[in-house]
Amino acid sequence: MARSLKIPWYKAFVDCTLPHTEAPRNYLFWSAISVLAGVLKNEVFFKDGLYTLYPNQYIILTGPPGIGKGTAINFAWKMTKLVNNQRLANVLTDKATIPEILRLIAKGWPGGIKVLGSQGVVGALEHSCTIIASELQTLLSTGDASTLSTFCQLWDQQEYENRTKNQGTDIIKDMCVNLIGGTVPDYVRGMERDISAIVAGGFNARCIFIFEDKKSKELDFAVPLDRDPKSKALYDMLAADLEHIAHNVKGEYLLNDEAKLVWKNFYPSVSPLPEDSDAMLNFKGRMRTHVWKMCMILSAARKDRMIIEAADVRDAIFLVTKVRRQVDKVFRGVGTSQLAEPTAKVQAFIEKFGMCTKTELVKATHRHMEPATLDRVLYILLTIGY
Repeated sequence: MARSLKIPWYKAFVDCTLPHTEAPRNYLFWSAISVLAGVLKNEVFFKDGLYTLYPNQYIILTGPPGIGKGTAINFAWKMTKLVNNQRLANVLTDKATIPEILRLIAKGWPGGIKVLGSQGVVGALEHSCTIIASELQTLLSTGDASTLSTFCQLWDQQEYENRTKNQGTDIIKDMCVNLIGGTVPDYVRGMERDISAIVAGGFNARCIFIFEDKKSKELDFAVPLDRDPKSKALYDMLAADLEHIAHNVKGEYLLNDEAKLVWKNFYPSVSPLPEDSDAMLNFKGRMRTHVWKMCMILSAARKDRMIIEAADVRDAIFLVTKVRRQVDKVFRGVGTSQLAEPTAKVQAFIEKFGMCTKTELVKATHRHMEPATLDRVLYILLTIGY
């Protein structure tokens, strides 16, 4: 059966939902990307040198409370549930502890027909899943000091050895773990400060942090989506095409020649720069992987053919580069300097309100810093050309 939509799935999702919510457009867009990654599971892959990459994503919506993180995540993921109450993707929530998550992944979920060797096996177990953590701190606080390193391995590997005190060792094979979460910036910065920088840096570099500080708009009365004929028709097409993607897009992705040229021209720009922060350097180190993972998702959202085209690579580069530009904003306040956090607060205030007087800055920051500290922060910002 052919697809119903004439535009990419993620774009149609934003067009369908944005008129009915105050959630930021970016939150809706990246929630849609998460859904696509979740339904693709490890059924698609791309070989890059010694690595076989899958489309799993760690997407963290970051921003102040009440601007729509949970709204975007929960509404998007409702689309994976079919009318017979079976999901297109296997889902775990942040209510499960880390040991419980590993146990459930090892146990697996009933799947469709899979080819093992030269034979088709009906009902083979799947070990791909998406962890939905509307409050990321709830998920990560259920573990111990090894939690972030565990998540690094789950992002990287298709096989994982899970050792438990009472139940022995589980070898998880054919694993593909997706994560969509929401949190406030202070939690992310605190995580980076409080945990070994090597471990935290590794986890954060694997994440796509989407930072927003305000709603898309103020709706005094939001029209329910199912009462708007145009939105309801688009929603039905989205649901049909998502099922189509889950069942029909499978196999290895290959690059065409034009796509290779686009990547070749871009790749030198990923090189580290002397002024890069630690967070930026960590992210740049994994930009290549982020781009290829995104290429698979964007291609699947547009077409069934297992070819990554130039448009897929261009769009993936644009999206990942846009995320890279936000890395330093998300991790402001992280550093050994005593002025790191005060500087971040002043920058955030200036960017939110634009031009302001020093009196207004003092009023906004006096609970967090002395006026003398503010003077030192302003001197630093002027010196670095902010």
